[in-house]
Amino acid sequence: NPDYLTRVFKRGALYLPHIVETLHKADLPMELVLLPVVESAFDPFAYSSGRASGLWQFIPATARLYDVNIDWWYDGRRDLIDSTKAASEFLSDLGQTFDKDWLLALAAYNAGPGAVERYNGIPPYKETRNYVRVIWGN
Repeated sequence: NPDYLTRVFKRGALYLPHIVETLHKADLPMELVLLPVVESAFDPFAYSSGRASGLWQFIPATARLYDVNIDWWYDGRRDLIDSTKAASEFLSDLGQTFDKDWLLALAAYNAGPGAVERYNGIPPYKETRNYVRVIWGN
């Protein structure tokens, strides 16, 4: 839907410069700047039924693992700087875990590293396969 994408990228124009800079400094593939399009449509207040929140759709446990503060007053998952720093660290860790195989790292971002390891590759979940295709184009 071209109108939807126009709205998403207009909203993303506010966030993309910081995301590009952060991922570039972390030496991550630039395709990963598209992750927030799929995860949240660049809506920092996006919230999923699985309790994921923010541009990068972190669940509380993963956010805390990467030092993102969540309390009754503040949710760092909705903060561009805190969440993007955490996302770059998480993606870097996934890249190391899967020997820079970014298709596997993306699958792990979506389904969890355990699922990728359990299936010894991209899990057969339709959602995860589509997720990897949309972001990476395979």
